[in-house]
Amino acid sequence: MSIAIDSTRTPEMVDERLPQWLQEAQQMFNEHYGKRYPTLKIPSLYIAGGRKYIKIAKRDGGSDSVWCFIRAEDGAILKAATWKAPALNFKRGSIFDATIPYQPYGF
Repeated sequence: MSIAIDSTRTPEMVDERLPQWLQEAQQMFNEHYGKRYPTLKIPSLYIAGGRKYIKIAKRDGGSDSVWCFIRAEDGAILKAATWKAPALNFKRGSIFDATIPYQPYGF
C-alpha cells in the first residue's frame, strides 16, 4: 500500500517547518497537561532520528514512546505501527495543515 506524495512540498520545506511544528505540538501538550493534570510532569517531544520517516518521540517520566512519524519527503503525519516503523495505511495529516490534527494521546 502506498500513500500519495504531496508534490507541492519538498524535503527542504519539511526541514524548515518541522521545528516550528514540534514547538506547536509541545505547546499543545503543555496546555493539556497544565489544565487537566497540573500535578503531573509534562511529557516532552523530541526528534528521534530517521531519514525517510522522521520519528517524533515522547519522553514521559522514565519511558519513551513514539508519538508519530513525519514523512521527510512531504511532511505527511503517520501513526506509529512500531518503535521503528510508521503505519502506512493512510496519512493522519500534514505538518503544513493550518489546523492541528493531533491530540496528546496520538492520531
